[in-house]
Amino acid sequence: MTRPPYDRPQPVLEGARVRLRPARPEDAEQVLRAVDGEYLRWTTVPEPYLPEHARTFVEEVSPAPWAQRAGAGWVLCRPGDDAFCGALDLRVAPEDPGRAEVGYACAPWARGEGLVPAALVLAARWAFPALGLARLEWRAYVGNDASRRAAEKAGFRVEGLQRARLVQRGVRRDAWVGSLLPGDLPPA
Repeated sequence: MTRPPYDRPQPVLEGARVRLRPARPEDAEQVLRAVDGEYLRWTTVPEPYLPEHARTFVEEVSPAPWAQRAGAGWVLCRPGDDAFCGALDLRVAPEDPGRAEVGYACAPWARGEGLVPAALVLAARWAFPALGLARLEWRAYVGNDASRRAAEKAGFRVEGLQRARLVQRGVRRDAWVGSLLPGDLPPA
């Protein structure tokens, strides 16, 4: 890494199956529409999810990792289409700049298309060299089989279960944990 990536605008990442771009204010309506029962079940977004939450997400939450020089947040889009289909973020661990945690969610209208595994691979291929990462970590509530399948398709290895690891709306829940190392990425 010759110069910190945060000195430049956050990159748009283009892949054959997915496009990752920074969130925009006009995404808020689609973000609001995306938060269905499954989205609520497996994330920590507020419930009920209101228009102001969607605006805060696109204007503050998603851009925060880049602005804080601690990762990146993107909107998932289909190639050739800029419409919101989900979100992905990488957050570098403050105590270990070689490690980042990944989080993601997919809009109902894009589920089952393989966008999330493709986005994970695309983001990891950029993040390992650009951010100097040695490890990406994934966590999901036990039972979130769709998240686990997406992570495994991207090359993440499930390392185990952590009891009472994550807090969702005030309740501690068990979590699966996994990791992706540069050598785990599927061939390009």
